[in-house]
Amino acid sequence: MNMENTQQQKDEQVIIDNIIEELDKKREIAINKKKEALLKDEVSIYRLEENTLDYILFIIRELTGKLY
Repeated sequence: MNMENTQQQKDEQVIIDNIIEELDKKREIAINKKKEALLKDEVSIYRLEENTLDYILFIIRELTGKLY
């Protein structure tokens, strides 16, 4: 039973790490699009996307103890 719990925790950690990695990639894309955006409205959209992703990543990292 203990080995099953340990394996489940490892599996969950891999999933969380993958989510963080994907959100970090999306955040970088949002930052780059924000820099490339010419219209003020586009910049606002990408800034909002970046801020939202920052917040989500912060919450996930805070809840999982990952501060990277």
